[in-house]
Amino acid sequence: MAAKRVLIVSGDDNGRPGSCAEAAAELLRRSGRYRPTVVGSLEAVTKRLTNCDALILHSAPSGPMPEEAEAALMRFVKSGKALVGIHAAAGTLAPGGGPSDLFGCRPGRKLTCGELLVRVVDAEHQATRRLGDFPADDVLLELADLAGSAKVLAVADWLGAPLPVMFARTVGRGRVFCTALGGGTRAFANACFGRSLLHGLDWACRIKEAAGPIRCGLLGYGGAFGMGKIHGEQINATPGLATVAACDTDPARTRQAKIDFPKCKTYPSLEAMLKDKSVDLVVNILPHNLHAETTLKCLRAGKHVVSEKPFCLTVKEADAMIRAARRSRRMLTVYHNRRWDGDYLTIQRILAEGTIGDVFEIDCGFSRYGRPRGWWRSDKQISGGNLYDWGAHFVDWVLGLIPEKIVSVNGFFQKKVWMHVTNEDHTQAIVRFANGAKADITISSLSAVPRPRWRILGTAGGIVDDGSTPKAFKVFTYARGQMVTRIVPFGPSAHHEFYWNVADHLLLGDELEVTARQARRAIGIIEYAERSSRSGRGEIFPGEAGGSS
Repeated sequence: MAAKRVLIVSGDDNGRPGSCAEAAAELLRRSGRYRPTVVGSLEAVTKRLTNCDALILHSAPSGPMPEEAEAALMRFVKSGKALVGIHAAAGTLAPGGGPSDLFGCRPGRKLTCGELLVRVVDAEHQATRRLGDFPADDVLLELADLAGSAKVLAVADWLGAPLPVMFARTVGRGRVFCTALGGGTRAFANACFGRSLLHGLDWACRIKEAAGPIRCGLLGYGGAFGMGKIHGEQINATPGLATVAACDTDPARTRQAKIDFPKCKTYPSLEAMLKDKSVDLVVNILPHNLHAETTLKCLRAGKHVVSEKPFCLTVKEADAMIRAARRSRRMLTVYHNRRWDGDYLTIQRILAEGTIGDVFEIDCGFSRYGRPRGWWRSDKQISGGNLYDWGAHFVDWVLGLIPEKIVSVNGFFQKKVWMHVTNEDHTQAIVRFANGAKADITISSLSAVPRPRWRILGTAGGIVDDGSTPKAFKVFTYARGQMVTRIVPFGPSAHHEFYWNVADHLLLGDELEVTARQARRAIGIIEYAERSSRSGRGEIFPGEAGGSS
C-alpha cells in the first residue's frame, strides 16, 4: 500500500513550523504508512488540499482560519478525506469563537494539570483498541460543546468530573479525530499518546487492521514459573491475538495446557506443531540453549516468533536468526517485557525530565550471598551462565538508558564457592560507550556486602534504589549549590504493552518495540564479557564501534 500523504499545519506567529508538528511528522514517518509535510501557515492549506489524503492541525496562534479556507477544508473532509486535530486545533476552525462544524467542538479552558490519568472509555474503537489507561504529563485543553455526533473515546478527570480528551466523528464521507492532548513536545515522548494519535489517523484514513486474529502456539509449556500459562493468558488478553496451540514433550504438561486453554490443540513435538497451518506465531519458551535451533526451525517454516529472553547464547546464533527472519519475511522479537516494569518506566521518566542531567555512569544488578538453586537455570551448558538470566534484563535496560555505540566490554567472572552448580558465582560486565558513559552490570550470589539495585549518576544529580525506601527511588539533584533529595515512588507496570505492540506490528504495521537487533546487542555484551574475563582485556563484538559487521 502506498504511503498516505499528510499535511501537518502548525506554527508560531511568524509562520515557522512548530516543534510539536515536527514531532508528529517524525511519528508518522517511522510508521512507514504516511508521507508527512509540515507547513507553518494556515494560508497554505487551500493550495495543498488536492494533493493530500489527510490534514493534521495543531495549535496555531496565527488566528482563526479564513472563511474561504474553512469552506475548502469542509469540502475536503466531506469528500471522504481525513482531518485530525491536536490540542487547541479546534480554535483554528472557530471564527468568532463559535463551534466549528468540522471538529464539532470549541476550545474551552486551558488546564495546567501536570500528570493526569487518561482513561479509555471505548476500547473497541481503532484509535483506542490496544491503548489502555495511561498517565500523561501535559497541558489539557477543555473540549467544550461537543456535537451530538462526537463519539468520546477517552477522558481525564478534572475536579472530580470526566473531561473528554479524545473523540471521533464523521462529517459527510470524511472522518475526524480530535485529541485535547499534545500541548507540548513532552507529550510526543509519551508512547501511549503517540499510539493514540497514529491509530486515530489510521481510523480517519480508513487504514484497517489486517485480518486477525494472529494464532499463537506455545513451544514449551509449564516448568519454570509457569511461563506457558502466563504467555497464553497475555496473548488471549490482547485484541487481535489468540492462543490456539501448545507443544511439549512431557504429556503431563500438554494435559495441563488443555486444562488451562480448553480450545487449544496440543502437540508432542515442534515438528508436529509447525505442520499446523493454523498456527501463525510461535512463542519459544524452551531453555536458553535451545532458543536458536528451534527458532530457526519456526522461521524457516514460515512462522512469526516471540523468543523468551535471553534471545540466544551467542552473537553468531543471533545473526543466523536475524538472517532467517529477513529471508522468510517473518517477525522475530524477544520477550523483554520488563521494559514495562514500573521502576524502569520511572527511571526513564526521571531522565526524560532532565532532573539529573546527562547520565555518565550506571551501576545495577542483583547481588547477594547465598547458595544457588540446583536446577537447569544454574547449569551453564543449558542456561549459558550466571549473566544470561536476570543479566539479560539489566543489559537490555542499560542499552535503553544509554543509546550509544559500545566501545568495549570488560568482564570479570568468578567461580570460587558454589561447586554444586556449573554457573559462575559472580559475573560482572563493564560497558564503555562512545560518549564516555560507563555501565557496571553485576549478577552475584557471592556478594557478602550488598549494593544498590540501581545507582545512576548524572551531571546534575543521581538516582539510587538501595532498598531503604520500599518501591521508591531516592533522587538527588543540585540547585543553587545545594543538594535536594526527594523520594519518587515506582510507577505502575504495563507488561501488557509487549503483546499489544506485537499485535499492532503484525496487524497495522507499527514499529516493533523490541527488535532482534536490539536483543543481539544484549547477547553481545554478555558473551563478550565472558570472553574478556578469559582474555584479561576489553573486547568488542561484531557490529559495534571498531568491530566487523
